[in-house]
Amino acid sequence: MERVYQEALAKAAETLKGGGLVAFPTDTVWGVLALMEDEAACKRIYEVKGRPEDKPLQVLVADLESALELVDLGPLEGKFLRLAEAFWPGGLTVVVPGKAIPPWISKDGSVGLRMPDHALLRELLRRVGGHAAATSLNKSGEPPVRTEAEARTFAVDFVFPGEAGGLASSVVDLRTGEVLREGAIPKEALLAHLR
Repeated sequence: MERVYQEALAKAAETLKGGGLVAFPTDTVWGVLALMEDEAACKRIYEVKGRPEDKPLQVLVADLESALELVDLGPLEGKFLRLAEAFWPGGLTVVVPGKAIPPWISKDGSVGLRMPDHALLRELLRRVGGHAAATSLNKSGEPPVRTEAEARTFAVDFVFPGEAGGLASSVVDLRTGEVLREGAIPKEALLAHLR
């Protein structure tokens, strides 16, 4: 791995562990990350975006094992594993009943999980415990940031170098079987795994 990325990974992990916000060019769009357990850092994400407080943050995971530690799937486990096998790592966020999810992530205890198709980002997540809270980097209601230069205009503590992949993730609520947002993965492909 190039030294510039090794150094950036170390700095990004240090920033998150120190309560800071990291802007990251994911495989979908530019995102902003904070440690899920850090209430103050997560609340700063809402301030940076001007985001309504009733909109939950998603949680990015390094691997399936990290995802399974955060969920209480019960009868949904089979469907969850099928979706994960088909579309992870990649542009799919799956909303499921969570386990010990803090109220500043979601008010109802659910959690939207995504495993990014981005080796450096997954490595960063591994360095901070396997997961982190995240959402797209933009002012609420505006299109996601497209470039590193744009990312640098936001009040974050570290901007990871690079360019983002493009389309926002598709979002499925596994509790209802609904596709809440069609993004990187077509709705039809998702519905085939939800039947």
